[in-house]
Amino acid sequence: MIRIRKHYEAPASLAKQTSWTEEDVISQLKADQYGKCYLCERIQVTDFQVEHHRSRTNFPTLKFEWTNLLWSCGYCNGKKSSSFDNLLNPLDENIEDLVHQSFDFPNAKAIFSNTGDKSEQVNATITFLDRIFNGTNKIRTIREQQFYDFAISRITSFQGKVISWLQTKSNETESAIIEELSIESEFLGFKYWIIKSNESLLETFGKYIKWHKL
Repeated sequence: MIRIRKHYEAPASLAKQTSWTEEDVISQLKADQYGKCYLCERIQVTDFQVEHHRSRTNFPTLKFEWTNLLWSCGYCNGKKSSSFDNLLNPLDENIEDLVHQSFDFPNAKAIFSNTGDKSEQVNATITFLDRIFNGTNKIRTIREQQFYDFAISRITSFQGKVISWLQTKSNETESAIIEELSIESEFLGFKYWIIKSNESLLETFGKYIKWHKL
């Protein structure tokens, strides 16, 4: 999960306050977020939803508020529902700096930790990310396991490219990492922390992990 930016002007259909899923809303959200769920960072081709950062249940007056609408996948939106209205707002916060994001490969678990800001929103975001990546119970459901397997395959591939660059530092391996750090790429929150974990990586690729920061 990382910071995102949105087109400043609200889509025209929202002014009617009859629907938040008109084509102009969907089109703008997809463009602004590069087709990626703002919570898990997976690219969504068909399984996408217009998600209310603050739920309709608890904040009905924000149903048609442009700044409250975000591109999400059905998996994450279903887990969030109206239970996590106090998550960090990706339009306002550099989430990739506030929440350390990594994988514990031997224990097959995603790890999220607080980098120093002890706010309720940071801790709520960590709790939610843990839920979508690691499941609600000790044993993942089939759907949760498939989600985890997909994420781990992408991060394992990225780490392989990082290792290749550290060994050769060739133009080819450097280009491969730069491509993986493109804003269109998935799971950037995890990739950013891999880059920041190594001084040599950070020196070379640090300029590619600042896409949406102010």
